[in-house]
Amino acid sequence: MIRQLMRFSVTCFILLFALGALQAQTGKYTINGYIKDGSSGEVLINATITLQPSGVAVMTNSYGYYSITLPAGKYTMLVTYSGFKAYQKEIELKGNTTIDASLATAGKDMQEVVITGEKRLRRTNTVGMGIQQLSAAQIKKIPAFMGEPDVVKALLTLPGITTVGEGSAGFNVRGGNVDENLIIMDEAPVYNSSHLLGFFSVFNPDAVKNVTMYKSAFPAEYGGRTSSVLDIRMKEGNNQKFAVNGGIGNVFSRIAVEGPLQKDRSSFVVAARRSYIDVLAKPFLKAEDRNSTMYFYDLTAKMNYQLNEKNTIYLSGYFGRDVFGFGEQVKFKWGNTTGTFRWNHLFNRKLFLNTSVYYSKYDYSLKFKSDDEIPQGYDWTSDIQTYGIKPSLTWYASNKHTIKTGVNVIYYDFFPGKGVATSDGAKNEISLKRRFGAETAAFLEDTWKVNSKLQLQAGVRLNRYAYLGNTSVFYFRDTTANIRKPLDKVEEVSSKKPVEEWFFFEPRVSLKYELKKNTFLKAGYTRSTQYIHLLSNTASPTPVDLYFPSTNNIKPSMTDQYSVGFVTLPEGWPVELSVETFYKKMNDLLDYIDNANLDLNQFVEADLLTGKGKSYGAELEVKKETGKWQGWVNYTWSRSLRKTPGISNNDWYLSRYDRTNVINACVIHHLNDKWEFSGNFTYGSGTPSTFPDARLDIQGLAIPYNSSNKRNDFRLPAYHRLDVSATMKGRQGKKMKQEWVFGIYNLYARQNAYSIYFRQNQDEPEKKEAVRLSIIGSLIPSVTWNFKF
Repeated sequence: MIRQLMRFSVTCFILLFALGALQAQTGKYTINGYIKDGSSGEVLINATITLQPSGVAVMTNSYGYYSITLPAGKYTMLVTYSGFKAYQKEIELKGNTTIDASLATAGKDMQEVVITGEKRLRRTNTVGMGIQQLSAAQIKKIPAFMGEPDVVKALLTLPGITTVGEGSAGFNVRGGNVDENLIIMDEAPVYNSSHLLGFFSVFNPDAVKNVTMYKSAFPAEYGGRTSSVLDIRMKEGNNQKFAVNGGIGNVFSRIAVEGPLQKDRSSFVVAARRSYIDVLAKPFLKAEDRNSTMYFYDLTAKMNYQLNEKNTIYLSGYFGRDVFGFGEQVKFKWGNTTGTFRWNHLFNRKLFLNTSVYYSKYDYSLKFKSDDEIPQGYDWTSDIQTYGIKPSLTWYASNKHTIKTGVNVIYYDFFPGKGVATSDGAKNEISLKRRFGAETAAFLEDTWKVNSKLQLQAGVRLNRYAYLGNTSVFYFRDTTANIRKPLDKVEEVSSKKPVEEWFFFEPRVSLKYELKKNTFLKAGYTRSTQYIHLLSNTASPTPVDLYFPSTNNIKPSMTDQYSVGFVTLPEGWPVELSVETFYKKMNDLLDYIDNANLDLNQFVEADLLTGKGKSYGAELEVKKETGKWQGWVNYTWSRSLRKTPGISNNDWYLSRYDRTNVINACVIHHLNDKWEFSGNFTYGSGTPSTFPDARLDIQGLAIPYNSSNKRNDFRLPAYHRLDVSATMKGRQGKKMKQEWVFGIYNLYARQNAYSIYFRQNQDEPEKKEAVRLSIIGSLIPSVTWNFKF
């Protein structure tokens, strides 16, 4: 099967290369090139190129490249992109032609015209359902926690994307777990997307160019996760002039520097952030607490160099760290490191190759230390490392067919952890052996404009995943469901040969049909599989949760998702309306026995279960992106359920990520050249929880007890919150521009319940009382000064 998979991928490469190289002389010629921001030289992703009178329209790829083939003749080329003046050029096509277009920033009088162009770029032009795009400019307009724009917080204003509560790490998409989201930054996977225990994301908006979220209809090039794909593309940097921008706020300061290494050919960008909330809070803390630390920092960098007209290389990376501690007694650190090298090569006008080589690491450490004369303490470390290579070839076969194929090879290195306990000067070490996995995939996809009304995107992804040796392999005996499995034997495998392997066939298809002018019906089907799992028996993952591979005891999970809906741009109305329904069928989902032990447990697989799940729902959205009033309102109704043998009386039960009703409203008002106001309101049904419904009194102790054995049969109170902000533009000089952002998070001080716990009543100890735990229970004002020069 491995040979067949490799043979398939090599055959696809050779076939596309051969067909692309053989350009028959049929009287047709190719126009190709790059679309760029004229002021910075940044390539523009998804810019629209139209040639009249042919009516042919295409969009640039992730690297700003386009290719159109037409008969000889005279044409008018029009390039549009939001926030930029339209580029127009008369062409007399007599042979193959390269046209690189640089777009100028739109003036105030052009703002509405150009934004209208972006409106038609969204879901009306994409084939698949469940695709959302955000630019860095849009992200910065949405009111955010402590006045700091944030990628993940912006995503939470979109339909179908939620969290289990304030301060939760990661996000949930259509009822899925946080580890079911493939998050990539310049192709490198990111395993923990949160800073400061979930209040900020690791993505610096000053270094982000484009954010694309796929909730369904995943392109065939993406694999390894079952709920969503978050593809984040970083800026290349200004190749025309040096520029500096940043900001100083309540929580952290940031700065970004960009400029040319060689004008028009090479550029760089470096962006850094550092929080100081612990420093600001120190004067208000008790003397014994003033040695506490809680901060994060990160550094994002990228450079590119155009070797010649056909070759460009990119090098990008990220390093971030969170630090939390109480003096010298407690030190807690976690963070991500990524690095990506990419090479773009044009074989000819129709063949575009991108090859990415990447590395990613997520690690954490936890240390406890006493002040005793005799050392007492505990050290705990863990990490996951990923190495990958992904060459992909795009063939612009014709104006009706764009074919993409490629290979993705990934090697996983899991270190479950090592704990060293020190007591009375003696050390006791628990060290779990590393686990290894290898994923190989080949994909082929065709985007086909069948006719003027129908467009189809069909692809297939062939996957092979192997759990590798060079570790201890555990075998367990069967037992009653929801009971820890007894150990049968342990086998020491010295080489990295496959211990267990799986092969998956993942078909994917999406279609778009124009019912009438500017009204489209869309439908899609996606199969996806997942080979790594996050071991966490809490609703909100913590930084010390463990990533674990599929093994001989844990099967990969698989999801089939169906979606159908429509999107329309009503004539005479400056809005986009969309409705989408979905159904997800999930198999071999990871679950846990009651009271599972996940911490430094070499037999952790004995505490794991697999079950099935399903989620379904409908998402409605109204969006307006023109005029002085802009924004969107969306409503999501959905259900998410699980069924695991031995759990909840073997019945279906609500997953922890079920949010039945969710409403988001974001409004932005451009008052004048100086002031802009925005507001964001969110409402969501409370998340399901498991609570005791009885108690046992044993020797005077009241022990909570769940007599029904049902999971998640209670629900927390509904969550709702209103945020507002105002942006005042300061001096806008030729050399320096500045603005002030004033914000209030949680305007009416809602005490949303993160969880509910039970305790003895202080006045009447024989009674129990329920206590609502709120992470943020008051309004939080913020002020940020942003600058650019």
